[in-house]
Amino acid sequence: MSSFTATPDAAAVADVAAVAAVAYWQLTVAEANAWDFSYMNDSWCSDNLKDGILAVIRANETPTLKRKEINAWKHLSEYSPPSNHGFMFSCGDDEIVSLVQNQMKVGHSGGSMGWTMRNIEFIAKKGLSAHRETYLGIRQ
Repeated sequence: MSSFTATPDAAAVADVAAVAAVAYWQLTVAEANAWDFSYMNDSWCSDNLKDGILAVIRANETPTLKRKEINAWKHLSEYSPPSNHGFMFSCGDDEIVSLVQNQMKVGHSGGSMGWTMRNIEFIAKKGLSAHRETYLGIRQ
């Protein structure tokens, strides 16, 4: 009996990552608008969260990210803001985070921007379904 351990090639890893990205992140406006945010039971929270998701989608459509072939969801899944000031005061520290924040349509204070971006960070790292499950778990 021979033992063989296959090491996936870069293309296979990229394919898995692409499939995971499609399943993980809402990539179109229609998909984001179709997501049911009623679990939040608060229109302020759901409006800010949907605005944040749409801002990431809009950021992905900008010439800057298209030219650089950067996916904002992927970037946010690997990014954490500086620990000394978080997202609330991080505009300008990271080009992509700033681009996402500038794509938001809802007027934000520093606090609501920080809250929205922390939720977007969670979604980028763990997905919308995990956000829903975690949110509902906290409310119980």
